[in-house]
Amino acid sequence: MTRSVALTERSGLVPATPGRPAAPPSLVRRRLQLVLAGLWLLDGMLKLQPYMFTKNFAPMTLGEAGDGAPFWLTDPLDWAKRIVSDHPVGTMVLFALIEIAIGVAIAYRPTLKYGLIGCLLWVPFLWFFAEGLGGLTSGDAGPLSGAPGASILYGLLAVLLWPTGRSGPGVTSEAVRFVGTRAAKIVWVALWGLLAALALLPANRKPDAVSEIISGNADGTPKGYAWLLDHAASWATGRGAEISITLGVLLALVAVSVLLPARRAVRGGIGLAVVLAALIWVFAEGFGMPFMGMATDPDTAPLLAAIAVAFWPVTRELSVTVAASSADSRATIPTVPEEGAAA
Repeated sequence: MTRSVALTERSGLVPATPGRPAAPPSLVRRRLQLVLAGLWLLDGMLKLQPYMFTKNFAPMTLGEAGDGAPFWLTDPLDWAKRIVSDHPVGTMVLFALIEIAIGVAIAYRPTLKYGLIGCLLWVPFLWFFAEGLGGLTSGDAGPLSGAPGASILYGLLAVLLWPTGRSGPGVTSEAVRFVGTRAAKIVWVALWGLLAALALLPANRKPDAVSEIISGNADGTPKGYAWLLDHAASWATGRGAEISITLGVLLALVAVSVLLPARRAVRGGIGLAVVLAALIWVFAEGFGMPFMGMATDPDTAPLLAAIAVAFWPVTRELSVTVAASSADSRATIPTVPEEGAAA
């Protein structure tokens, strides 16, 4: 007798075809996980800068997080600020070690899940006490000012990149692989739709709103970069409404792009998201402002770009048909006769 084996994806017997991607999606997923690990390691090392161990750090950083926030948020932020001010060395070393440990755990494959769990546990603390909910309660939050906060984006990326072996025709991107198509689209539309809405807030449409954000990044930067920011701020002076409205429209197009049936439109929207993230990082976030020794993270733009890459469509798996009837989705092939059986 002979054994029959199903020609399915799970069986591993589906032959390679020209339509199949050269690199498996899991490789892309692993690279994105390493990007997330690298960002956590960078965060931890930035918290070991000399300025972080002074009593000026907490009032400068945590104080800004509470600007314009309601009382129910400012009181906890004031409490956290007092603790960090009174114990700057102990608290910052602890924070740095936690974030470095998260990065190392994500980078080391056997501890990947533990690192992602640590990320998800640490993110709410940072988002509330260190970022004041990303400034979303202040009334002037916007994509150019770091909203909705880097911490919450770390958590979102950790969920999207959760290790899973899920595959099949329904897996159209790395973001879909764990949470599913519907949830992934909801996340995308909610994130970029929120950024679009924030860009159109009245505070962000003031004539000098954009130029003030750009010029605020020029202090302590290298001469060439300072020259670029100064010219950009000069050009943006008086154009806050035009820039914010244009940015809001582009972000809205990004938000709806994943809902379109055409794959080219999806890719175009994701590419636009990466371009906007790059422009925000260069002009509005000043690369996270590392030049003055006060940066605590690279800001939101690299995370937005990583999330966008996670949504990039993968090549669809080609179905294999070996049966005469197209209605039959499974087929069998003869293999080497089992030991002791007649051929």
